[in-house]
Amino acid sequence: RDIRSLVPTSPYLDPQEGIRFRGKTIPETFAAVPKADGSKYPTVESFWYFLLTGDVPTQAQVDEVVAEWKTRQEVPQYVFDAIRALPRESHPMVMLSVGILALQKDSKFAGFYNSGKFNKMTAWESVYEDASDIVARIPIIAAFIYNLKFRGDKQIAIDPKLDMGANFAHMIGQSEEYKDVARMYFILHSDHESGNVSAHTTHLVHSALSDPYYAYSAGLNGLAGPLHGLANQEVLDWTMKFQEKYCKGVEPTKELVTKALWDTLNAG
Repeated sequence: RDIRSLVPTSPYLDPQEGIRFRGKTIPETFAAVPKADGSKYPTVESFWYFLLTGDVPTQAQVDEVVAEWKTRQEVPQYVFDAIRALPRESHPMVMLSVGILALQKDSKFAGFYNSGKFNKMTAWESVYEDASDIVARIPIIAAFIYNLKFRGDKQIAIDPKLDMGANFAHMIGQSEEYKDVARMYFILHSDHESGNVSAHTTHLVHSALSDPYYAYSAGLNGLAGPLHGLANQEVLDWTMKFQEKYCKGVEPTKELVTKALWDTLNAG
């Protein structure tokens, strides 16, 4: 903790005060960027603009991103077919990684490289196009996987009126309040420097000029490890076991929670 091992570009994970996005803390970021209609929370699209440019967008600029992502979010049927062909007991991260790889034939970067006109000075443009396509399509694929795994394959169509976070909540059948939860969660998990396993993996794989679909799928595979993204699942599992063990008819006091935490730590 608190040892600088690399120089990040846009975000910085401070060991004491947490994430800074473009120099702003989480509360400062949430206060600065435009909010979703009728909400206290920003849209993912407004945060995307801020993260990429360093500038707080106007509402008109946010609306442009929202509209552009809607033109990119259509996922081909063969991607859903590839996921559905997997064993139903497959982990959702396996399904998501396969879904991203199934999109690879659409890679604009791979097309540019194979065109015979490849130029490293302009290659970032096709990387940006691929990244934008991936980001716009991920919630669609993730919602499909969630519904396939946990809602008996009851799929809900995209609502063309909604922003990304709200649309994800809509597609997995969640409440109106969950739309803000999705917006917040996507923003907080969007970029935490580049030295963690998943971000580092995407950089490493793309350094071989593998396109962003290969790189992002590889990053997801790193994220699936218990010392990285799977830790979220393990924390949820710990919380559920804690409720089951300690909270049946008992108030979860500070002392009770403290004891449970020390029991976990002392158990190794």
